[in-house]
This record gives sequence, C-alpha cells and structure tokens, in this order.
Amino acid sequence: MVPASGEQHVLSFTSSRGVYRAVIAQIGASLRVLEFNDIELIEPYDENQSKPLCAGAIMSPWVNRLDGGRWTYRGESLQNDINIVDQHNANHGLLLDYPYVATAKTDSSVTLTAAIERSGGYPFFLNTSVTYSLDEDGLTVTHRATNRSDEAAPYATGAHPYFKFSALPTGELKVFSNAATQIVTDSRQIPVSTRATAGTELDFRNGIPVAQSCIDEDFTDLARDSHGNAHTYLTDDNGWGLDVWQDSTFAHVVIFTPSHFPSADGRAVHAAAIQPSTAAPNAFNSGDGLIWLEPGVPFEARWGVRVNR
Repeated sequence: MVPASGEQHVLSFTSSRGVYRAVIAQIGASLRVLEFNDIELIEPYDENQSKPLCAGAIMSPWVNRLDGGRWTYRGESLQNDINIVDQHNANHGLLLDYPYVATAKTDSSVTLTAAIERSGGYPFFLNTSVTYSLDEDGLTVTHRATNRSDEAAPYATGAHPYFKFSALPTGELKVFSNAATQIVTDSRQIPVSTRATAGTELDFRNGIPVAQSCIDEDFTDLARDSHGNAHTYLTDDNGWGLDVWQDSTFAHVVIFTPSHFPSADGRAVHAAAIQPSTAAPNAFNSGDGLIWLEPGVPFEARWGVRVNR
C-alpha cells in the first residue's frame, strides 16, 4: 500500500562529521525527515499522515496568500480555488498536493518533477522540478522551472520546512536574521505596506526566542554574504544549531513560529518554519518579487541548511 504522503525517497550521506539522512515524500515533494547523526533537523511527520501545516512542501507557482484566489491578466480576472476558507485566500500555489515523479535518484540525491497544467486561474504550462541533495555541507535544495507556453508566465516558488534542532528544546532556540524590511499584512495576511525591522519587536539581529511569541511574517531586504546568500539561523546563544541559507533569487523569507505544531508523537510543540521564497505574498497582484518566465528560458534557484556545531 502506498503511504498517504506517496512514495518515499530515502537519502543518506556520510560526511567527515557524521551522517546526514533525509526522506522526501512524493506528495508536494515534501521534505518529511532531515537528520544529522541522532539530531532531528526538521519536525518529521508519519508517512501515513498528510503533511501537517503544509510541512516541507514546495510552493509553486505562487507563495503564501493570493488575495481571494484572484489576479488579473490582460484585463481579465482569473480565479483559483480557495484553500484557506476563513481568510478567503488561495495559499501556497498549485502543487501542494501534487504527486511529483522521481526522474533521477542516487544514494544522496533525488530529483522530483511536476507539471503545472493550464487552468482557468493560471493559463500557462510549466515544467518544474526540485532536487534534494546531501553532501559534506548538509542539504541543498535546487528549484527549476521552464515555461512551455507561448508567452511569458508569472512565477514564484519557495519551500515550507519546519526546523528544529532536537539536541535542544525548540522553544529555547533563537531565530537570528538580518532582514531589514518586514512586509506588513492585514488580518487576512495580505500585504498592505512595509516597515523597517530595526528597533522593532521583529528585529532579529540579536535573536528572538522561538517560544517568546507566535511570529508569522514575511521579510525582505536580506543581508547577503560574499556569495550572494542570505542566512537565517536557528541556534542557541553560542551558535549551536542550524544555518538556513538562500541564494539571491530567494529575495524573501517567511518566519513562522507556531506553538501548536502536531508532532509525530501527537503532542503540540513549538516549531520554527523558515521559508525561503522568491516573492512576497500576493505577488501575482502586487508584483513584489514576481518573476516572468520567458518561454523556454530555464529558471534555477537554491537554498539549503547546514549544521553549526
């Protein structure tokens, strides 16, 4: 019997510091398990369970909320299905529950592909893929897409992992980020303005304890290293924990710290979603970070996670 989360792709890599292990689920190309030695790096979920709170899923061709599921293309209002009823929004794109197909596999990597078919709400045809790869440096996730339509297609992508570092209680860890700008949203989580993070309760330069409050915000204007990568850290005060990095195409990051994540053993626990995203919520309407893929021109972007010890 195929599990509720679809086929499972088990990856492993023995580094100089220890063994990395990951399990990727077919449905939503979800990162279901990530471990380093005996330390869990994400909140896992059972293979016979649907992914809780969109855990580990790939978001495409939009990320986060699409206002009322609607956007306008060439003067026509296009409607997508509503999947957050209380907010009346379409959330996280069209592939959340799509059964991706594995097209390449090694002991330490897997590539999963999915087609976005033309629909009334998105009249374009795209081939997409995501590659999960373990190596000496940890996990690297590569997103690719090619527009097979005859005209440019709007596109955004991202991922939805819930991180932990099980050597320490998640609630005691801190989230560190040098993001300079918060995307301010209304009660339906639709962007209405921006504000600088410096000096506010969302200034994460010195770290914010995960258990301090439930954060659910999108950030941009991310500080970059010499390679163009931005970093969000989930660590203790001494830097023991995780470095979640994202390349320059991932211009946004969503930080979500729920206290009610349903753990694999049935408890409600603190979790820390760090979601690399190429665009802001509702980008199909605002244009904030939206990429227009020209026909046949390949898109590629990367993010990943390292263990700091």
